[in-house]
Amino acid sequence: MSSRDEVVDLAAALVGQPSENPPGNEAPVATVLEERFRSSPIDYEVTVTDVEPGRPNVVARAGDPDGGSVLLTGHTDVVPASRDDWNGDPFEPRIVDDRLIGRGTADMKGAIAAQIVAAEAYAADDPAGEVVLAFAVDEERDGAGTNALVDAGIDADVAILGEPTELDVCTAQKGSVWYRIEIRGERAHAGTPDRATSAATGLGRLLGAIDDLDADRRENTAHDLLSPETVTVTEVESGSAPNVVPGEAVVTVDWRLLPGENGTGDPDSVLSDFLSAVASARGLDVTFERIASGRPAEVDPETKPVRVLRRAATEITDRGAVGGFDAWTDLPVLAIDGSIPTVLFGPGSITDAHTVEESVPISELHDAARVYRSFLDRWLG
Repeated sequence: MSSRDEVVDLAAALVGQPSENPPGNEAPVATVLEERFRSSPIDYEVTVTDVEPGRPNVVARAGDPDGGSVLLTGHTDVVPASRDDWNGDPFEPRIVDDRLIGRGTADMKGAIAAQIVAAEAYAADDPAGEVVLAFAVDEERDGAGTNALVDAGIDADVAILGEPTELDVCTAQKGSVWYRIEIRGERAHAGTPDRATSAATGLGRLLGAIDDLDADRRENTAHDLLSPETVTVTEVESGSAPNVVPGEAVVTVDWRLLPGENGTGDPDSVLSDFLSAVASARGLDVTFERIASGRPAEVDPETKPVRVLRRAATEITDRGAVGGFDAWTDLPVLAIDGSIPTVLFGPGSITDAHTVEESVPISELHDAARVYRSFLDRWLG
């Protein structure tokens, strides 16, 4: 097996290429990946395809597909980093104790590095089957990258998506829906507030009501592997000047959905009824629209891919339990649209993803590479 330094060095090289989304400039990361594959002694078949200008997916294949195939996959984009908040440049990775620090270390360039090192070790050792490495753009926003992979016909017996699961095997994930809610009032000069219908006042009433909806969903939704649903205000806009009573306010809401019968099956309908009741009771003029969404998903934890991956993880690490992932990923695109049995497994924690001073344990990078390699050996031979 390759050394820990190889995994860390590759992870650092990927983190060192900013790929913030928005705006979505993943091309520098794709260049590092393509150069790695084309200069490798492994006989890769490499495909680089723009999903949008300057936003390429990278796919590399090695081995014999007649012996079966495993897809190791992840996303190359990261959420934006506010540089002033970090102790150093978030795109100049640094090591402190056992942790590699930088934007994307946990979510999920560390996993990409571990997948590549594992795949190369497997492919260099007379492989019986095919390993497919596919790294997609735009997971942090609309999911265009993995959708493009599926539309192009990517296929495998099983896929491992390297999200930060702390080396547990996650078989369920939440979905997410983003809503834009607009409150309309009547604008007026702040010196004559009685002539206005303040959207800001309506906003305050609405925010309190959304807290009530969040509390209801937390109490009345449940899943064995996931936390309850949440309804969270993430953006608020109102007002144009200190001396103007605003006639409009806009709220963005993030609703995290559970899979299965114990979740909210039709959040649009629930929100519509909720807002109608709030508007009537509190004298508001409120409309809403869905602006983005990602489906919840789950796979049977007793399926063969889960069992094989768990055996590999538990023999190499003290992790490997079946778990859930309280965030959206590309899993439903692969598993539902692509009909590829897919599980989540990778180094790092979702609690570190998207944070200031994001980091991943170096020991987990090394262990993840070993588990990926073990899975390839067990599945493909």
